[in-house]
Amino acid sequence: MASIEHVVENYKKRIDQAGADIEIYQGLSHRYSMLRLAVFTLAIPLLYFIIKTNLIVLGLFLIGVISLFVWAVTKQQKYDKLLSEKQALKAINENEIEAIGSHQNLYYDGEEYEISNHHYTGDLDVFGAHSIFGLINRCRTFYGNQILKSEFLEKPLKADLLEKQNAIKELEVETDYRQEIAVKLYSLEGLENFDVAESINRQMEMDLSFGEGRLLNTYRKLLPLIWISIIVLYFINYSIANTLASFLFIGNILLVGNYNKRISEVQGRLSNTSNSLKKYIDVLKSLFDKKWHSSLLKKHAAEFENSASDLPLKSLSDLSNIINQLDYRLNLLVAIVGNGLLLWDLSVIYKLAKWKKSNTGKIEKIFKHIGFMEAMSSLATWAYNHPRYNYAFINDDYMTIEAKELEHPLIPTSQNVENDFKLEKQDKVVIITGSNMSGKSTLLRTIGLNMILGYTGTKVAASSFNIPIVSLVTYMRIKDALEENVSTFKAELNRISMILNVLEEKEDAFILIDEMLRGTNSKDKLNGSIGITKKLLESDAYAMIATHDIKLAEMGNENNHIANYYFDIDYKDGDLVFDYKVKSGICENFNASFLLGQLGIDTEI
Repeated sequence: MASIEHVVENYKKRIDQAGADIEIYQGLSHRYSMLRLAVFTLAIPLLYFIIKTNLIVLGLFLIGVISLFVWAVTKQQKYDKLLSEKQALKAINENEIEAIGSHQNLYYDGEEYEISNHHYTGDLDVFGAHSIFGLINRCRTFYGNQILKSEFLEKPLKADLLEKQNAIKELEVETDYRQEIAVKLYSLEGLENFDVAESINRQMEMDLSFGEGRLLNTYRKLLPLIWISIIVLYFINYSIANTLASFLFIGNILLVGNYNKRISEVQGRLSNTSNSLKKYIDVLKSLFDKKWHSSLLKKHAAEFENSASDLPLKSLSDLSNIINQLDYRLNLLVAIVGNGLLLWDLSVIYKLAKWKKSNTGKIEKIFKHIGFMEAMSSLATWAYNHPRYNYAFINDDYMTIEAKELEHPLIPTSQNVENDFKLEKQDKVVIITGSNMSGKSTLLRTIGLNMILGYTGTKVAASSFNIPIVSLVTYMRIKDALEENVSTFKAELNRISMILNVLEEKEDAFILIDEMLRGTNSKDKLNGSIGITKKLLESDAYAMIATHDIKLAEMGNENNHIANYYFDIDYKDGDLVFDYKVKSGICENFNASFLLGQLGIDTEI
């Protein structure tokens, strides 16, 4: 099995190779940039002399200059693209090292995905800053982020989850493939909440009928024949041919100019879309080429190929090419010659109108497939980055949990303390006692967050983790909301009400509670906590409760369905010492008085 050091070393090698490639492509890009400038600079004075000659010489000169200029531009664009990809590859691998070492990730953290009063996301740091989504996410596209988000929110069926595990295992070893997708989509930063498919469909709602007139299109189709006729006429009567050519050239420019405002509006709306489409097309080519073994990846590939038969990859390429051709009008030289000779802009509008009739509304499936591969690659990258972690074993036994060397996935390895934990089927309620800062809350979050990780199909932070699929509910971070006139206690009552509803609706609930009823006095707190615990025992649910109330834990002396665990504390040389290890039993050492005493507060009564 690979070690974390091996994983980091692999990323460092990729960074070094990308750095070497960047230097090469920077040089080549600069070379063709200078050639492009030279062609343009020399063409201007030469054009001054050649324009005095006949139109054929001028035409041949323009064709030659434009061809050379386009060749230089094409070459520069090729090396600029390669340069951009290598820069992205370098950044991606640097980000992986950062994510492993310091838990910093340059991808979207899902801050806007947080759902108010959700069953568990707020308590378990699923979305937002320093969240598990923010650490795992490697998606740039709208659908990638949406699909990955749903993995953290939806309770899976066992068969689907096992399928997903196999898919992620297959992707885990495909580092080159995962990074190929990531590189091609890397520059789409900030578009995680932008639905490009919906945008294209919306943009295509604009009126393109002005480019489809019958007379206009008949004339446009006849233009090549008209120019051929004029060229032939040059050999018969130069003067008449030259006059006709001049009138035709100028007339075409005036004709296109009549539609300039509408064409500019179309070009302005679609220009940015072309850059995005090129990246999606590159990714789609990679998806077409790859053959999979796991059933989920094979199934999605087959669905993609079926949808692509309805909308071939060529159609998406055609749209990108059409938009690129429309952008050529921004080059004054190309615009004048192209429109003067062949009504270039109107020809492109005609192609766009035809594409719209054939393809609008059919592209969403293709973008969803890209998003699916992004989401699965994100989970596979997490798995690859954590060779010590393992895939959860999914059992059918509600309710048995067994964990070995369990860690909190959001705490850096150097600060993590591993714990073994087992919840037996007869243990309807597990009560965890311990002093402040000893690890009670962290254990609840560790178990809950690793269960969510397990349900996504990726690795969990444990050497082994045996869990059933349950409806997870938490009661941990209770906040008042003064702007909504909600006190802490009222917020707690709302949470309790939600839990009671879950107990009625779900037969497989697993509830994690951290110090309930903090917003009231100690007597009501204890009585209420005992009442809620009894309610849990009477239901079909299982629960884990972290508390300071010893009397709540002592309920286990009278009920065989309550199991007690605790976190211990020690005093050495006047300081508190925590081992953060969970043990069976009830805690006897607490530290609040000691900590207050350190501040000079007398706690003796």
